[in-house]
Amino acid sequence: MTNKAFPVITKRVILFIGVAGFVLCALVIAASYWAFNRQFREQYDDNIREIAATARASLNPDDFAKYRANPVPDQAYEEVLKLLQRLVDEFDLNVIYVSEVEPPDYRHIFYFYDPVGKATKWKPYPLGYQENYYEEGYNKTTRRVYEEGAELVRHTIKSRSGSHITAQVPVYDSNGKIVALLGAQKNVQEFVDARKSFVRNVIIMALIFGAIFVAAFTAYFNFRFIKPILQITGETNRFATTNENPNKGLLDIKNKDELETLATSVYKMENVVCNNITALTRLTIETAEALASAIDAKDAYTHGHSTRVAEYSREIARRFGKSEESCRNIYLSALLHDVGKIGIPNEIINKQDKLTPQEFETIKQHPVIGAQILSNITQIPHIADGAYYHHERYDGKGYPVGLDGKRIPEIGRIIAVADAYDAMTSNRSYRKQLPQDVARKEIGQGIGTQFDPDFARIMLQMIDEDKEFRMREMA
Repeated sequence: MTNKAFPVITKRVILFIGVAGFVLCALVIAASYWAFNRQFREQYDDNIREIAATARASLNPDDFAKYRANPVPDQAYEEVLKLLQRLVDEFDLNVIYVSEVEPPDYRHIFYFYDPVGKATKWKPYPLGYQENYYEEGYNKTTRRVYEEGAELVRHTIKSRSGSHITAQVPVYDSNGKIVALLGAQKNVQEFVDARKSFVRNVIIMALIFGAIFVAAFTAYFNFRFIKPILQITGETNRFATTNENPNKGLLDIKNKDELETLATSVYKMENVVCNNITALTRLTIETAEALASAIDAKDAYTHGHSTRVAEYSREIARRFGKSEESCRNIYLSALLHDVGKIGIPNEIINKQDKLTPQEFETIKQHPVIGAQILSNITQIPHIADGAYYHHERYDGKGYPVGLDGKRIPEIGRIIAVADAYDAMTSNRSYRKQLPQDVARKEIGQGIGTQFDPDFARIMLQMIDEDKEFRMREMA
């Protein structure tokens, strides 16, 4: 059996591992992405809380009402503004502000606003500046502080300058009431780029290690399981097709698992089947030989004739290149080629004088009778053809059908030349056996007329090799 580089089961295993690897990689990437983001958020939140704690320590929310009533900056206000400006530089912020937000429209009233940053060149809003600002995501996070009591909210903004995060924390007055928001905006494009690079590297490493794992596991799986399975299935297919001797290579499967047990069991089963086939074949051959002897016993002069014809026919088939099974079937058919003589009266078979035309017509029926007898044997292909066609001639002048050339079944053409040779070299009731050279000459003259040229030449070759005329002893 030809071993395929990737059998179907291996392809399915590779597909399964590939899908499992893809899912695993996706989980690893998702987990890494989540962990990376979580770490950043924690660091960012700690950073914002530190900024808020520093800023709120310098704020006096109770003064905010004064600023709204009389929006004139005083010295304390200026000092707080300078502090906020230092926080912008220290924490690398885009902007920092403190604003009151009035529900429900969340209009911003700015008390402190530092324009000194990276993302804006706006002038500071005047103290008490009111703005009807609305941006869905931003206002949504703002509402969470006032309506849900959130202590820290974040909102991501994407602009042409990159990605930014605005974080907001509540500012409380002396009564613990939220009176304003402290907001800080920071450019996080470097983080976004770092995250992309991280994810890309994770994907590349996952693909590399996944490919190595798939290749290694597939190689191991193929060697450990697929190869033995293919060896076992290949052997069972071979044995089922040829019925030849078991392959001892099955005993080389040493997996120490169910596959080794299966291989050993298959080998034992093949041994049992092979032995049974051998016994049945031997029984079939012996039965056929016994029947052939019974047929030959009807004529004292033809003892051993069927066996010799069978041996000659098998040798012709072997030299012609037939398989062992075909040679065996031809041998059995040749053994029984004269079985139809059972239906011919003994006085005609053993008559020493020349047969009358009517008696000859009776003799010519033995191929028909033989084919009828053998037609019930279905396990040996073409066994009846040997009996039916062994008296056909290559030129079409034979009987019982009168076929010519290659239209005569091959088995009939083989047995015809073997039968003729043995008939000439055996004693018959009506004549003595012919010398070897005479038989050879007759066969040579019958090439293309009585005999198939290919099989007749093989018979001549066998005769030429039989220098001491011992071929008849092979039976």
